[in-house]
Amino acid sequence: MSDVLLIGVDGGATEVKAHAAACDDLQRPTSFRLRAEAAARVYPRPLGFSPMAVPEQLAQRDAGDIRLSDGEIEQGRLWVEAAAQAVVEVAQQCGAKRALVGMGMPGLKTPDGRGINTINNGPRIPRYLELLERMIAAAGVELASPVAALGSDADYCGLGEEYAADGLFRDVQDAYYLGGGTGIADAMKLRGRLVPFDAAKPWIQKSWQMPSALGPTFEKLVSASSLNRVWGDLNVAAGISPAADVASALRGRRSAPETLHATGPRYPEVAAVRGDPLAAAWLDTAALVLAELIFERLWTIKNGRPPAPHRGEAYGKLNPDHEYRDVLLERVIIGQRVGLIYADTQYRAVFAGKLDAYLASFIAASGDAELARTYLDSATSALKPAFVRASRLRAAPALGAAVAAVRALTA
Repeated sequence: MSDVLLIGVDGGATEVKAHAAACDDLQRPTSFRLRAEAAARVYPRPLGFSPMAVPEQLAQRDAGDIRLSDGEIEQGRLWVEAAAQAVVEVAQQCGAKRALVGMGMPGLKTPDGRGINTINNGPRIPRYLELLERMIAAAGVELASPVAALGSDADYCGLGEEYAADGLFRDVQDAYYLGGGTGIADAMKLRGRLVPFDAAKPWIQKSWQMPSALGPTFEKLVSASSLNRVWGDLNVAAGISPAADVASALRGRRSAPETLHATGPRYPEVAAVRGDPLAAAWLDTAALVLAELIFERLWTIKNGRPPAPHRGEAYGKLNPDHEYRDVLLERVIIGQRVGLIYADTQYRAVFAGKLDAYLASFIAASGDAELARTYLDSATSALKPAFVRASRLRAAPALGAAVAAVRALTA
């Protein structure tokens, strides 16, 4: 297997990214790292494609009668083609003819894990991996083994933090990871093992499911794309009409270099440190919402989900009893773009410092003396340093996908 290149693929909702990875031993792996070689493709969007409403997708799935429109088939082909191109480009950069590929994708998967049968804002692709493997082979790259399954990007973030040489799950028994990118990826390590949120769904919700105290779900407010989208909406509400390309970037629809419009930069954290009062207010609010999410995790893991009528009927039906009750998290990890903002010292006054202060306030107000003793400084009631940490992994989902590919090979 010495001639095999390991590649992890992070298939997002707007683009796909492939990264070369290195493993200490493909047969008995203990540590992984990302290599420098990488490639990305933004998905083309043909005119006329519109995703089917999720309830209808679920109805077709449950009836075993998935009917793809011509537009959906074409959009799906473009998604798979983009992924194949990214994988092949990484192989070419490394001069490799054989590859072992792991891949994560959004959406609900087919029973065999090799396709997508339900997805928000995208095409269903029930034969995804069959098509991908065919395209990769046609480009001259041999797969050392078929791609085992389309995994969850959230689960792969957890795998990345557990197996990367500098991963923040490695040296703790109990931790929660939230990755803020296009959406929010949730991962947990409890009592020394990774616990997928899908396995814990009887007692805890994912961030995209759970309403915040402000109404919208946490994902719709504090993912990185949502930070930009709301900031763009605030500018429009203030009567600012940026150019079309900047407006698109403001709403988080595509990546672009730092761009100025009528009143300043498109990223709210940059505008906030430059003195924009709207940006500062929005970053303050986002810090409060993110602190609410983290506190909900601390409380639910230790005590079981609290009574919280504002979170809705589904939340109220969660089982308050679970096998991990009484666990006190040792660490909270913020990853991806939101993690970069949290870690950047130039934004500490407008974001990280406020998040820490709000989280301390939630803990102090909770009445749980054990939480207060564990997480708050007894003299100042401030959050203890280094409890909330920013991830150093630049592409945790892709690294986790590579880990999953090796684990499947050696299972």
